[in-house]
This record gives sequence, C-alpha cells and structure tokens, in this order.
Amino acid sequence: MAETIGLAIISAVTASATTGAVVGAYAVAGISLSTIVGTTALVGGSLLFQSAFGQQPKQRNETQQSVLNQAMGPRIIVYGRTMVGGSRYLFETRNGALFQGIILSAREIDRIEGYYIGDRKTVTSAGENGGTVQDFPQTGKVYFEPYYGTDDQAAAATLMQQFPGIWTADHRLRGLAHVVVVFFGVKREEQQIVYPQSYATPLRFLVRGAKVWDPTNGAMDPENKATWAWSENAADCILDYLRHRDGMRFARSRIDVASFIDMHGLCAETVTRKDGSTEPRYRLGGTYALNEAPKDVLARMLSTCDGQLVRGPTGLIGIRGGRFRNPLVNIPTEQIIAADLTQGNDRLDAYNLLKVSYTEPDNFYQPTEIQARQDFASQAQVGVIDSALDLAMVPSWTQAARLAKIKFAKDNPQWRGSTRTTLAALDALDQETARIVFDPLGDADVGPMMDTPCTLTAFGLDAAMTGCTLGFTAISADAYAWNPAIEEPPRPALPNAPAPVNIVPTPVNVTVNPSRRTVAGGATAVWGVLSWNADARTDLTAQAQYRVVGSGESGWQPIGIRGDGLSAEAGPLTDGQTYDFRVRWIAGNTPSNWSNIVTLASVADANAAAAPYAIGVEGVAGGAKFSFTASSSLNVAATFIHRRAGFSGELAGAAVADAIACGPNQRFDSFISPAAAGPYRYWLVSRNASGYYDASSVAGPFDVTVT
Repeated sequence: MAETIGLAIISAVTASATTGAVVGAYAVAGISLSTIVGTTALVGGSLLFQSAFGQQPKQRNETQQSVLNQAMGPRIIVYGRTMVGGSRYLFETRNGALFQGIILSAREIDRIEGYYIGDRKTVTSAGENGGTVQDFPQTGKVYFEPYYGTDDQAAAATLMQQFPGIWTADHRLRGLAHVVVVFFGVKREEQQIVYPQSYATPLRFLVRGAKVWDPTNGAMDPENKATWAWSENAADCILDYLRHRDGMRFARSRIDVASFIDMHGLCAETVTRKDGSTEPRYRLGGTYALNEAPKDVLARMLSTCDGQLVRGPTGLIGIRGGRFRNPLVNIPTEQIIAADLTQGNDRLDAYNLLKVSYTEPDNFYQPTEIQARQDFASQAQVGVIDSALDLAMVPSWTQAARLAKIKFAKDNPQWRGSTRTTLAALDALDQETARIVFDPLGDADVGPMMDTPCTLTAFGLDAAMTGCTLGFTAISADAYAWNPAIEEPPRPALPNAPAPVNIVPTPVNVTVNPSRRTVAGGATAVWGVLSWNADARTDLTAQAQYRVVGSGESGWQPIGIRGDGLSAEAGPLTDGQTYDFRVRWIAGNTPSNWSNIVTLASVADANAAAAPYAIGVEGVAGGAKFSFTASSSLNVAATFIHRRAGFSGELAGAAVADAIACGPNQRFDSFISPAAAGPYRYWLVSRNASGYYDASSVAGPFDVTVT
C-alpha cells in the first residue's frame, strides 16, 4: 500500500536531533519508475510538512514577553516584528544603580523600535538607539544601551566602565542581540512611582527581527547575510528557517527557490480592508525557541500563509498554498479503479464553530480573538461543535479572518477520501490540484456523483506498478475569495492606553497680573502676582518660578509663595521688561509637570500721555521734517516717530523710525527723520517712562513724499 511521505518525515524530524541528516535520508536528485516502486512518490505534491491547518496548534509560549532569570534558558529567534522580554545574563548593583543585561535574540536583529517600561512606551534620548528615558516618572532614571547581535559587535561600553576587569573587551556577545539597562538610584519616597515593582519593574522591547534573504531581490547574495534585509514576508521567513543553522539546515541546492519566489509575490500582494486601507496578503511575526520541535515551528510559520512544503519532481523542497489553483489535470471515472469517499467531514471530527486568535500589535502583541467563524445551519442540526485556530505569528485581524475562512473550507469539504487509479493519473504527479469526476452509476440524467476540483494530499504507486493511489480533499475557489465589505469581521476591542503615571496633578487656571506699588521717593514699581486654582488634595505644596523672556532655562528664579498657598509674587520688576511665570505642585518629593507659561509686561505707569500737538510735516531731500510740541501730560518721557512705506496701513506693524526724549510741552522745530526717497505714512506717539501708550497717545497718520 502507498503511504504518506509527509507523515514519515514529520515523525523522523521529531525523533531526530539533526535535521540535516533527516533530509539527507529522503532527498533525491532525480526520479525514475524503478526508484519509486513500492514506495510513496517523492515527487509531485507529496507533503513534507503539513500546515498548522491540519493539526491542533501547539499552545503558544506565554513567556515570550517576560524578562527571566535562567542559568541556561532556551535561545530565542525573532522573525518579523514582535514584542519580547528576554533572559538576563547580568543582574548586579554598582554605585547605587542596578545594572541588567538582557538577551533578546540568539541571532542578529534589525532594530529595536520601542522600549517599554510596564505597558508604556518610553521616550528615549537616542530614539531607537536607546539612551536615557526622557518622560515622567523615569525621567533621567533609566538608561538603555542596545546591541543588535552583529558578528563584529563590541563589548557593552557601560559594563566595561562599571565593571572593569570583570567585563572586558572580549565579552562581545557576538550574534546575541541584547540590551544593557541601568536603573539609577532614587529617593525612598520616589521608589513606588519610578520603579513600581522595584528591581522587577517590567521591561519589554518592540523588535524588528532577523534579516533574511529575499530571493526576488537580485542585490541580495543568498550566501552573504550582510546583503540581507529585515522582512515580514511569510515566504522569505519560511525559506530562511529552512536554510538557517538554527532552523532546518537545508542546503540551498535542496530547495526549489522558484516556488519561494512565486510565494513571495503572493505574500506581498496588496489586500484591501473594509475601511479602504491595505495590507500585504500574508505577513509573519513572532519568535521560536531552539528547544522547540522543528515541525511545530514550521507549522506555526506555514499557518500564516496557508502554506505547505512539498517535494517536487526533481526532489527539491518547495512551497505551495495560499491561493486557489485551477486544475490542469482531469481524472475521469474511466481512470478510477476504486474509491473510498466521504461526503463532508466525519461527524466525529467536524466542527461548526471556529475560534480564532492572532497576535495584535496594538494589544502589546498579545493573543487576541476575532469574531468566531460559524456554520449556523450545521449548528441547527447537530448543535455547536467548536474548534480553535491559534495564529500566533499572524499580526493582523483581517489576515487571521481570511486564513480562518480557508481553514473552515478545507476542514469542511464537500468530498474527501482516496482513490485507486490507473497509471494515467501520473499526469497529476506534480500537480497541486486535479479535477476528479466519479460516476459509478453512469446515469446521464442524474450526472456524476462527484465532479469537483480537489487538492491532492497524497500520491503513491502500488507495489505492482499497476496503478496509483491518490488522497484528496475537495476545494473551491470560494474558499480564497474575499469581500471585505461583507466578510471582514469587526476589529477586536483594544485596551485603553495606560493612564499617565504622573499621579501629581498639574496646577490649572494659572494667571499673572501686575501689582503697582509706591516705593521710596514716591516712584511706582511693579510686582508680578501669579495665582492658580486650589486642588482637592491636601498634600500638595506649590513651587513657582519666573524669568526674563528669552533668558533660557538657566534664567528661571524662584518666587516666594504667599500665605494662601495659591499665589506667589515677584518684584519689583524692571520697568518696561517682559517676564515668564510658571508653577507646579509638589507631593512629598515628587513634582508635577510645570504649568503652562504665562507672560507679564512690567509697566509701572499705566497712565497714557496725551498725543503731541501743533504738528507740521513735510517731505524734504533725504527725509521727513517734523515740527511739533510734545505732550502736555506731566508723565510724558518720549515721542516716538513710527513709519511705514506707502500711503496706506495702520499703526500696528509700523516700524519705529526715531525715539525723541522730551518733557511736557517741549517744542521741536525742523526735526528731520532720515528716509530714502519715496512715499511714507507717519505717526507721532507719546510714551511715558514705562514705555506705555494707548490710542489717545497717537497723532497721525501723516502722508509725505521724501525727495
């Protein structure tokens, strides 16, 4: 009898520790009738590894995002984009700080996109390259130093500096992507805010994983990993796992690269969602541990693209799946010697409700369920029979929904079974599908019992070489068709963003007003009075500051808080100068964020001087000649001449051409304000000693032409 090579190889790989030796036992360079007598055909569509669609998925590893202390923890490899924790290789204190070294991947990664403390992505001084945390409450308290696992990476600079003689330049950890993390010491009263779980405060990292060979990119050398690039393309990642020393270790000469090029194009195709956005058809992201069985890793990876691995006519390992292929071969009744058919699934194995989970990026890359796929008609007849599909390496709910539809159709086919045929069925030896027509009664009025496209699940020759044995499952193009407007399920509810860690409120309704007071000698000076609203908490004290506008961060000066605790004052201020003010609350030794800055212009004399009078203006060569009498107001200190080009426009925005110091009723004759030839509009404005004026201080406009 024929047997299925797929099952044989799965069993062999499971029992073997050296995957390269397993493949060597089954690989063939060519094919002839004499080599396949009495065996399963090692050609055509024989499955090497079935996708996860035909197996109960292995429970995902929930420790992926934990930072663990393990003397000899399993090594982890990252594909695509995902969030990881890691294994500590160092955990020591020095100079009041805690130093941690965390291995993220046992293979070079492309980048760390995000550094998370708890459920909060931090802002770091060097962006994706780590650095010091810039946001509250770990501002300046946590430092990240990443290394991406390159073959030539240097030893961690921070560890060499802090642990001289212990951590040396030889401790390079080449090939291991890792992060040095420093928790700097804080005051006791700040510990619960800065480090809520003390030394075990959770750390996670959003990682772009392994760089892989893209067989469609001519610029990449398959044997030179320096030319490779990061990818989420499912076909590229599966091909990499087959070839990599920490994967299946197949030589490239044993792989049907053309089939992976074809699958790469399928995975990269654009699929439109209901909202009009698009995504690649099949993406892959996740991790695997080096202590996992290769068949489990492959099943998880293949499930992202409905993929199956097959051995082709030349004995090369190829990939197929992910789409409907119209049959090119027909197997009619005349070629069928015997058939064992089942219409629909055996009821002991079938299901009519499929629960589907995937990995949601916006849920911190945690398992997330989409709306279950159901057959309500079946449920009405036999009740609910459920099954589950864990798409641990699928990063999209819409991709998961499309894959669930394919699995549901494959697991609930119209027909399945096996047939024994004549040798004419050898035409289907290298085919993924064939149309099988079975009409045992030959009743033309009724039509054939079975006439449908089928996926070939097994192909063999009997020992006597008199016929072929085919395993099949009916498949329809409808299984792969997708109408997002009708079929796309709602996106699963996502968690709310974590509440801000800053538990000390920021003062609100902050204002500043001038307070004018008479000082020695009868002069008037200005104080700035800052005020803000009270808060319901009773443990808050205020801290206020002011500075001259433009003086920078170093210009801030403290302000004394008044007895009411809700106001502060600074002064006397320099007359005519402008100042910034701000305030924050303090609870214990923990500050809030500073309030918004409010600004005050210091004006000791807020009484405007009257406008100049007895004014004469004429254009002369080289300027405008003014004759005028200064304001009669006793507080006048200067007359300003404002000018703008042309005979239009308002005072606002006009440039100051001249500032003339003056006293009350002081007469000026023939004062020339220099200007180039042309038309101008002028205003004369009286200002007091504080530089203050208003509309009553303005004379003009005067339109003159300078010659």
